[in-house]
Amino acid sequence: MDDIKTTIHGDATSDQIKAIDHVGSHARLLAGPGTGKTKTLTRRVLSLILQHNADPETILLLTFTRLAAAQLKDEIKKVLEPLGKATPQVSTLHSFALRQILFNSSRVDALPRPIRIADDWEERHIIQEDLKRILNLKEIADVQKLINQLSTDWETLRVDEIGWQQQFPNPAFLGAWQGHKNQYGETLRAELVYQLKRQLNQNRDFQLDKEYKHILIDEYQDLNACDLAVVNELAKRGAELFVAGDDDQSIYGFRFATPDGIRNFDQFYQNAQKLALEICFRCDKNILHSAEFVASLDPRRLPKPTRTKDEADDGEVLIIGFRDQVHEAESIAKKIKSLIDAGTNPDQITILLRSDRNGALSKPIIEMLKKQNVDVSLSTDSELDNNNEYRAVLSIIRLLVDQNDCLAWRTLLQIGKNGLGDECIKNIENYAQSKDIRFSAAIQKIAENQNELRKFGQKISAFVSGTKTIIEELKAVENPIEVINSLVDKFMTASEIKEQVKKYFIGILENQEKTDLENLIKAVSISSEFIEQETKENAVNILTMHQAKGLTFDVCFIVGAEDEFIPGRNTGDKEGDERRLLYVSMTRARHKLFISYCNKRTGQQRHSGSNSGTEKRTLTRFLRDSKIPIKQVK
Repeated sequence: MDDIKTTIHGDATSDQIKAIDHVGSHARLLAGPGTGKTKTLTRRVLSLILQHNADPETILLLTFTRLAAAQLKDEIKKVLEPLGKATPQVSTLHSFALRQILFNSSRVDALPRPIRIADDWEERHIIQEDLKRILNLKEIADVQKLINQLSTDWETLRVDEIGWQQQFPNPAFLGAWQGHKNQYGETLRAELVYQLKRQLNQNRDFQLDKEYKHILIDEYQDLNACDLAVVNELAKRGAELFVAGDDDQSIYGFRFATPDGIRNFDQFYQNAQKLALEICFRCDKNILHSAEFVASLDPRRLPKPTRTKDEADDGEVLIIGFRDQVHEAESIAKKIKSLIDAGTNPDQITILLRSDRNGALSKPIIEMLKKQNVDVSLSTDSELDNNNEYRAVLSIIRLLVDQNDCLAWRTLLQIGKNGLGDECIKNIENYAQSKDIRFSAAIQKIAENQNELRKFGQKISAFVSGTKTIIEELKAVENPIEVINSLVDKFMTASEIKEQVKKYFIGILENQEKTDLENLIKAVSISSEFIEQETKENAVNILTMHQAKGLTFDVCFIVGAEDEFIPGRNTGDKEGDERRLLYVSMTRARHKLFISYCNKRTGQQRHSGSNSGTEKRTLTRFLRDSKIPIKQVK
């Protein structure tokens, strides 16, 4: 027993051990930055299995991102596998929702079957473009606004209100969207969790794939009303909840996440145990104290015992005011160069920006860093998802799993150099509608009988035949990793991109319960992350504040800490999101934190922020009354 406890607890602190070993009631764990939340969650799973004899099949650990799920699962597996114990299910809420809906596919009639989740590219370049044409709307932004409204109504549960359809901004959109679903068989990713909530709440025949007795939820502050409703339904089915998070780190208001979920947990689940982690092992004293000042501006925040470890250094925090962005960039570059010369590794230095549209804020800083011969990496949203070669590879994989995948056929038609353009696609859609069949059935019928669509029949037949030949060749390859390697080598040209795509797909395969293409496609479909943001080694990394969540650096520069950016135009609850985002950004630093602002921004930067076109800038209201030293650089 002592050996088991040592395996479970290791070097855990007393407050961590209390959380690790708790059973018998729902529990909420408040975990400030750097307090060991991830370690506590992983070891709690070990405690349930090794100390309380819980069946791994009855344990579920839900995380906010696929990357976090993979990391947690790997940590747990390292301990359990040598002991001959199975690893519990670790997944995102979207992945869990898809799993349950697929398990109940014969009982769920609200979604087209087979369940096919449209990814971001398909939603943007097929669904949105088609709806724009069908509804005769002028701008793609008009369609996006309607889809965003639909997602909002799912996330906030407004869709459950009586008369919702009549109150929707454009009721005709709902009919057009439903018609597109019928022809292509797609489901929007944003709908998954709502459909799980609806089925759990309304469908008596809906069954979970397992009898979950212990459900652990990471980043509970990032859940929205729909997510919270799902959790409540799971609790009603007998699961004991253990939720971990920090209301001060709730920064996803744009998807209607609310800190109220974690703040009111003990009121919603009466007699729930209230737990908290005390020691921040990350930040030096002045950094944590400065960040806590920002968090304390919210009178509704939950009190926490967070403190630095006894041996923590004081650390350095400084607010620096510059006359303009040129002076700011020059000074930051020189400071970074001096830090590197003094022994700080470049990849332990980060520059955080609230936003960086068109590289407006990052460009002058990058130029100045290059003048100092400092390698710099700007982390941007991946362009690879829009790469036609990648889309072709992904579509072929989808067809290997389901040869009737409508969106995959449509993608290959749309991106291929096959002489089949928009007119051809419209003709296929009209044919499908006239026969009351889906797009994939239509294209294959036309391929079999070219006279069904005389103008394009021959070309469609050649296209379908060539695609099927590739599929048959790949089906003869048994190892899915070999399929990936062969497919990427066949369709992709640039060696660097090839390796990136192989790493992405194979990494997903290796983290699935079953290493097959079907599970690969499920994982790709429910994740909004493509290839996760990775910081570059031996380079200073420039990130947005949202991208930096979960990362840690020795030195952080927060650039543009101005009221025009933070909170900018945001008011009310959205202003709270901005304040919490600043708090999260400040706590990315271990030892040094430099916060810059300008008295004016000129040129292109004059048009950034809430007062677009105005040069004058002021320090963010969240720092004006802090005790952080302010240095004005002339």
